[in-house]
Amino acid sequence: MADFSNVQMSLQRGAGAIQNNKYISAITNGLMSAMPITIVGALGSLVNSFPVQGYQDFLVNTGLKAITVIPSEITTNLLAIYVVYLIAAKFAESYDIDGTPAGILALMSFLIVTPFNYSEANTLASLPATWMGAPGLFTAFLVALLSAKVYTIFKIKGWVIKMPDGVPPTVSKSFSGLVPGLVLAVLAMVIRYVMTLTAFGDIHSFIFSVVAAPLTKLGGSFTALLVAMFAAQILWLVGVHGAMVVYSVFMPIWTPLGTENLAAYNAGLEIPNIVSGSMFGMVVFMGSGATLGLAMAMLRAKSEQYRVLGKLSLIPNICGINEPIIFGMPIIMNFTLAIPFILVPLIIAVTSYLGMLTGILPYLPGIAVPLGVPVIINGLMAGGWRWAVYQALMIAVSYFVYLPFFKVMDKSAYKQEVEAQQQTEATEFDNALV
Repeated sequence: MADFSNVQMSLQRGAGAIQNNKYISAITNGLMSAMPITIVGALGSLVNSFPVQGYQDFLVNTGLKAITVIPSEITTNLLAIYVVYLIAAKFAESYDIDGTPAGILALMSFLIVTPFNYSEANTLASLPATWMGAPGLFTAFLVALLSAKVYTIFKIKGWVIKMPDGVPPTVSKSFSGLVPGLVLAVLAMVIRYVMTLTAFGDIHSFIFSVVAAPLTKLGGSFTALLVAMFAAQILWLVGVHGAMVVYSVFMPIWTPLGTENLAAYNAGLEIPNIVSGSMFGMVVFMGSGATLGLAMAMLRAKSEQYRVLGKLSLIPNICGINEPIIFGMPIIMNFTLAIPFILVPLIIAVTSYLGMLTGILPYLPGIAVPLGVPVIINGLMAGGWRWAVYQALMIAVSYFVYLPFFKVMDKSAYKQEVEAQQQTEATEFDNALV
């Protein structure tokens, strides 16, 4: 038992180190802060590209097609611009520093290193949309972290222009970013010039070829998804929020894949990626461990405690929120339920992957479904009616896999309740005799 406790503590410390890492946290929190943008873009793509010919003809004939395409164009296809600001701001805020100047300077640096088209007058004509969406996200991550780091160093060291006490705070904050802003501008221009001397031509092409493409291929593989799911369940069993830790690590990889899928879907092209953040969402649509089946089994429990807990946790679990079961059961450190808790998500991951690979299920287009949308409706919004049917099937799988393991716990709990009741009745009888 002592050895296992050591393993548990090691896992908790490792997970804590990942979650508390300022760089990983900045990327994760920045991407989470961009969720309204991605949801608007996803819903906009759904409205614009809904696969019904009559509906599409209506949009084209009425001229609405040029309007319905706008939400995705200024969200999904420009996601790198939003992300570079938000990540830098979150990084600065982790040092209790105002994140706005850091975000602005990061955006400036990102635009400087981004190649643009010149007019005949040698002035800016246009920015390439290519690097503003999914292909430019990895550059946005790195530029945001570098810019924010430089800014925070200057702020902590006091290497900024300090205004007199009577100057309004807004003006004072503006000038505090002037020195690090000049440094970052020069650094960005140097990087841009140096990259023109290479075969890549610009920093975006370099990062995409050397870093993003290999990392995406590795992290976007089916093996990586299985590892991520297994790790998430193990962490939950030892008391760590596994989904949060895993998503923190894989989110920088899965987000570009999902964004690429959404852009292809909106353009009417073939969706390129099976594994993405959307697929992870499909695996955990019943919450971590896919416990909706367990909640349904608890409704027919012999023991009062599990029957009540099942009633209380059913509705939240339908909406993908299963903390009541995880902490109320509890599932943490519960070796009886450990097998189904690990097994069911892996079954969902494998079957959904094979379903897409064989064409039974369509590729997920990267539509971000808000947390709390009930199951079935969740699948319908994320991937269409076939995914809704698939979710219903997986609910049944969850129920039957959890059922025999839960019956063991229920039998034991019911026995304890009966014994406790008998003890209470015996005590009351003895007291009555007295």
